[in-house]
Amino acid sequence: MFCRSCWANIADGSPECPKCHADPTATPAGPVPGPRGPAPAPAEQRKGDRQNRLIALVALLVLVLVAGPTAVEWVMERWRRGPSEPGPGGGPTGPGARPPIETAAPSAEPTAPSAGAGGEVALLQEAYALYQRGRVAEACDRYREAATRVGSEEVRRNLGSCLARLGRDAYQANLLEQAVDYYQRALDAYPEGRAAWIGLALAHVKARNPGQAQAVLEQAAGRFPEDVDALYLLAEVQERQGRTREAAETLRRLLAREPGHGRGRTLLASIEREQTVEGSYWSQESRHFVVRYEGAVGLDVGRSVVDGLEEAYDSIGRSLGHFPADRIQVGIYTEEVLGEVSRVPAHFIRGLYDGKKIRLNFSKSVAYTTDLSQLVRHEYTHVVIHELSNGRAPVWVHEGLAQVMEGRPPRPLYASIPRDYLTLGGIERLARTMDPAAFTAGYVLTHVAMEHVVDRGGASRLHDFLVRLGQGDSLDQALRQVFGFGADEVEARLLAVAGRS
Repeated sequence: MFCRSCWANIADGSPECPKCHADPTATPAGPVPGPRGPAPAPAEQRKGDRQNRLIALVALLVLVLVAGPTAVEWVMERWRRGPSEPGPGGGPTGPGARPPIETAAPSAEPTAPSAGAGGEVALLQEAYALYQRGRVAEACDRYREAATRVGSEEVRRNLGSCLARLGRDAYQANLLEQAVDYYQRALDAYPEGRAAWIGLALAHVKARNPGQAQAVLEQAAGRFPEDVDALYLLAEVQERQGRTREAAETLRRLLAREPGHGRGRTLLASIEREQTVEGSYWSQESRHFVVRYEGAVGLDVGRSVVDGLEEAYDSIGRSLGHFPADRIQVGIYTEEVLGEVSRVPAHFIRGLYDGKKIRLNFSKSVAYTTDLSQLVRHEYTHVVIHELSNGRAPVWVHEGLAQVMEGRPPRPLYASIPRDYLTLGGIERLARTMDPAAFTAGYVLTHVAMEHVVDRGGASRLHDFLVRLGQGDSLDQALRQVFGFGADEVEARLLAVAGRS
């Protein structure tokens, strides 16, 4: 059902909208959500749900006829994205938002020397004492010397654990080449060290070498067949490279060992749902993308999309200073199928990015045209913004910057916008109105806002701005720290464009 106050897509029967906290069935008096009302009886709720859907569809039809595709893009973005503010855990909360694979690298600590350590006990005690005092590199040197003299399993295990600690420290400092080297040396010393295998794989992932990460995890899964964490990480790496069949098989192995593994079951269900739709699809792969489409009729569009995405990967990557490590998944669908997989009325949209995959409407895509090139650049920009900001960028940043990156020219405003809406929060609230001109104006103003940020602050600083948002800075903090001006200056530009300065 759709909340009638803010038009968010929420679970049927919800007594309160999780976004605006209003009664989702109450009719608002104006564009701003009204007070909460009492929850309706179950029969009234079901009737209200049907009415809400009908109202939403009729309103969107009017939107298409009156305001055109620009307004449609804006409202559909609001429906599919959900809240952009971080949740209590600090991560993205919108539908489909995916956390990065990178997690804290595991570690295993060296142990105190046993009584049977032999004549090298003094050297091992010295190494252990150095490690306890935080002098890890010196401790590793002592353990290496002991391993050369003795070579017992205990000594090799402690040397491996010590080197893995250096690998973890380098990983956390983003010194990825050093991290890979330390973890590899740890495995050379003690191949049974599980933490070093996982740490090496994570270092390869963070260094954007998913193929090498997969090779490491396959060896780890063979060496530790009961380790469900290694299997799950392998499945994630496989899935994000577009190797969905391999990922599904890995997850089935995992669930055979641990049927209650929640994340594994969720990921397998997602993969199987995609395979149901795309099982017979044709596929075109490039270095950074996997594009799937139905039948030979989509061949030219598929090739055109691959070419456009690779160009976008290079040019937008250089502009925003980020090149995603995972192979990006792209689906090209008929309108009917796109509606099923996206759960929005597909005949109203040209494309979307749901936090996992770029999805394009085949009927709106014409091969090797400027229109398709702009669509591809627009949706790919959402991928980069989402990764850099850890899912925290607000809608106006997403939509405004996507328009800037696609090369869309500025457009005039055809609506008189109340002054209260000419703020960065206000242009997002415009999506709560049912006035088609207001929808269009909100979308145009997101472009105005981000174009001002880029022109005034410089495109080269956008990377740092998005990263700061991802680290939890407020919007105003990120603007001032990176560009030297705050939200007030951007809002002054909105007022000027709307003729209210």
